[in-house]
Amino acid sequence: MKFETIILNIMNKGYAPRSMLPLLISMALKNPRTRKVLLNAVEKAMDKMSFDEQSSSRPEKLREDRAYMSKALLKSIDCAFEAKSISPQSINKITDIFLSKIFIQGIYTRRQFYEKNGFRPPGFITISPTNVCNLKCKGCYAGDIYTKHTLDFAIFDKIISDMKKEFGAHFFVISGGEPFRYKNNEKTLMDILEKHSDSYFLCYTNGTLITKQKAKKLAELGNFTPAISVEGFGKETDERRGKGTFKKILEAMGNLREAGVLFGISVTPCQHNADLLLSDEFLNFFFKEMGAFYGWYFQYMPIGRNPSMELMVTPEQRVKMHKIIWEKVKKDKLFIGDFWNSGTASDGCMAAGRGGGYFYIMWDGTITPCVFIPFKDKTFNNICDVYRRGETLTDVIKSPLFTAIRKWHSSYWLDKSKEECGNLLAPCIIRDNSDVFYKIIKAVQAQHVDDGAKTYLSLIEQGHMPQYNIKYRQLTDPIWDQEYLEKESPLP
Repeated sequence: MKFETIILNIMNKGYAPRSMLPLLISMALKNPRTRKVLLNAVEKAMDKMSFDEQSSSRPEKLREDRAYMSKALLKSIDCAFEAKSISPQSINKITDIFLSKIFIQGIYTRRQFYEKNGFRPPGFITISPTNVCNLKCKGCYAGDIYTKHTLDFAIFDKIISDMKKEFGAHFFVISGGEPFRYKNNEKTLMDILEKHSDSYFLCYTNGTLITKQKAKKLAELGNFTPAISVEGFGKETDERRGKGTFKKILEAMGNLREAGVLFGISVTPCQHNADLLLSDEFLNFFFKEMGAFYGWYFQYMPIGRNPSMELMVTPEQRVKMHKIIWEKVKKDKLFIGDFWNSGTASDGCMAAGRGGGYFYIMWDGTITPCVFIPFKDKTFNNICDVYRRGETLTDVIKSPLFTAIRKWHSSYWLDKSKEECGNLLAPCIIRDNSDVFYKIIKAVQAQHVDDGAKTYLSLIEQGHMPQYNIKYRQLTDPIWDQEYLEKESPLP
């Protein structure tokens, strides 16, 4: 039986001979030849699923984008195996948790959940266990909340346990504040990683607290990868994050390489640095010289501390970024994810706990649909209260705010035919469809999280965000029609 057939059986039916999956894992670890056979089989299986007309109603170009992103991810995994400096524990966890449990078996697990509950479960959650940070970066999305907050360890632990139990999720994103500043009842982030050794964690961090000792411990655990925030090179990073930060970041990357921990980068494109962050000089430095395995791009959003429209990339810059990012993904197989420009590979907006998507829990227990949506449901708005009432994460997913956003997403994409589906080059409800977002917030009486959220609403009321949306759509609607739907756009 061909490897891709076996993997398709696991994905589609959950079927495989009892010893087959451990065998595949073992072969992946043996040597470069057997590893490549396995990864090629996974790639072929993903291709078949992406282009199966009976199982997918996506336009062909969307299925291509999804396949290319999968190939870039598999390439990053392959590079991780090839890197002689990666710790054995990290390789074992990537194989056992990420490649096997999440990437292969997860498809079948989620399908089972759908058959039982009638809706697809979220694939992961982002948790910011503390807003304490050793830096004060300009424009930080964490908000204008300066009172120190730290999530109770028991709640932190229960959220992760419940995600596994209720949704079969074994992938978690940790943000902040600075996650390495988290401490509650003498417990730290390291205790969470150690307790939930059956799960894989991606952490957004400024990197300045990753010492040699901490990197060594992370390598021993193996189920953790830090995405280190940079703004460009030394000048740009120190300007936003503080003098001397870039030097500390490079030291942290050195510590991680020496210990054998996979790491990537996280960047925030703004008007002043968008071109730099996608330049060959920048990408070569971090991916080739520093050894980053992946990159996450979070275009600046006018939320958080002192929201500013002037910091946002222009519509023209964003279109240019889209073109360059996809060239890097397709030609170079670099795994670069942009939460807005990669919408064609993720079926659009991932917020509000939609199938395969996620939601967000903050340091004080506040629940929001997304890290970039600083609004909460009027009832299901704090995980501590939810648990106190005896309710569950599934109840949170069914809240009016989350349900309204998912309903919009469904009408924008899932319920429509190939010829009529919404422009997934403009997938975000809060950034790209601000008028719709405003109506939802008012209809469900959602509450703002901080003063920055109130300022954002004023940007809609004053017409600034809607005008931005119009200009961007004028540039991307023709691209969507011609390249993705393969139809002629009307003349202007």
